Amino acid sequence: MYKNNVLLITGCYRGIGKEIVKCFANLGVNIIMTYHNKIDETHELEKEIIEKYHVNVESYYLDLSSEESVKNLYDEVSKKYHKINYLINNASLSLDNYLYDKTGDEFMNVLNVNVVGTFLMMKYFDRLVDGYIFNISSTDGIDTGSIYSIDYNASKAAINSITKTFSMESANKIISICPNWVDTESTKEMDKDYLNNELKRIGQDRLISLSTIPKVIIDSIKNNIETGSIIRIESDDCVRRIS
Repeated sequence: MYKNNVLLITGCYRGIGKEIVKCFANLGVNIIMTYHNKIDETHELEKEIIEKYHVNVESYYLDLSSEESVKNLYDEVSKKYHKINYLINNASLSLDNYLYDKTGDEFMNVLNVNVVGTFLMMKYFDRLVDGYIFNISSTDGIDTGSIYSIDYNASKAAINSITKTFSMESANKIISICPNWVDTESTKEMDKDYLNNELKRIGQDRLISLSTIPKVIIDSIKNNIETGSIIRIESDDCVRRIS
């Protein structure tokens, strides 16, 4: 079913993106990855995936805050591929600080990458995709947002909204994946007291396993889930479609 399919994913040198890449490569899917600053880490992952899973892997530069960069990526990928089967918009930016200390420039930087970048990827690549588009959002875009991440919260709410809107027009299935706190490297690097307080505040007992995210994506494909769906992941054992 998946062998020789093609996945394009943004933001994948570690964390959720890396786990998604490994999961799809294990199914025989060829991978197109993008990078912005982490070129060495991305090429190291590229080498690892090729050696372990024996699929085709390519990496391209992408600046999600630039429409020209997104269009250049589309031009390069479309020249080589007649179609791609899956697009996963995973890359995102967070610049956490207290809401009254946050500047307009900081707020707009987060929205430009997370919202406008996701919009541009969908705008250009929808015509190349023949299958599924998954947008990695967050429960912060629903009801768990922090006073330190007002811009990130707004960006994830907007991603859920544009998922719904694009699903009205696109021939592809477009799904938004909204996890609580996930067991990523960046989460582990946080101040432990702050993280524990956040988990307690939102009622999360433990971090979501990295492997749960690609599992939910694969299950959504297998179950032919309805386009425009918003999938909430509260824990490894609590995954539900909320709209």
